[in-house]
Amino acid sequence: MKTYQHYINGALCDPASGEWFDSENPYTGEVWAKIARGNAKDVDRAVSAAKAAFDGEWGATGPTARGKLMVKLAEIIEREAARLGEIEVRDNGKLIAEMGAQTKYLAEWYRYFGGLADKIEGAVIPSDKPGIFNFTRYEPLGVIGMITAWNSPLLLLAWKLAPALAAGNTAVVKPSEYTSASTLEFMALIEEAGFPARCGECNYWFWFGGWGAFG
Repeated sequence: MKTYQHYINGALCDPASGEWFDSENPYTGEVWAKIARGNAKDVDRAVSAAKAAFDGEWGATGPTARGKLMVKLAEIIEREAARLGEIEVRDNGKLIAEMGAQTKYLAEWYRYFGGLADKIEGAVIPSDKPGIFNFTRYEPLGVIGMITAWNSPLLLLAWKLAPALAAGNTAVVKPSEYTSASTLEFMALIEEAGFPARCGECNYWFWFGGWGAFG
């Protein structure tokens, strides 16, 4: 049986509560994995770490460098697409014809937004008032909280995560308690892609799996 810990501050860790919950294979009804159950302490740790990363080296990473990392991640996703599709089928019970197609195309979202990362531009806006210089400038928001549904975990995550990373944000992800496994498996691909691992004592990538009572 597979055991999935939280992924917080660039490392796997047990839940603060010490609690776990079962993930059942919908085809067989059998428990195939144990998932860490998150609570408010886990969320606080993840958010604090993400904020430290945003204020640190990741926040200082230029858009071209961000884009290259995302394109590298897309290449790794392509290699692992079949395996990720199988995990999603085991976790949510949908057909491999659907989930496999989604994971095979998943790389394109990261490749597209990776290419966009250094093309996010502001604009000079004409003004009819003398001595006024109008312009727009796009800046990252900071730490983004992302909640994904059970039915297409990695696809729904890509729609949120890829543009957020391209813009220079960090993220805390809360996958559905019914389908947390593929998101947690995805963290290994991010590490392999070579995203910066540490910023002082804080890591760039901050995630927690499962479900928690967040106050």
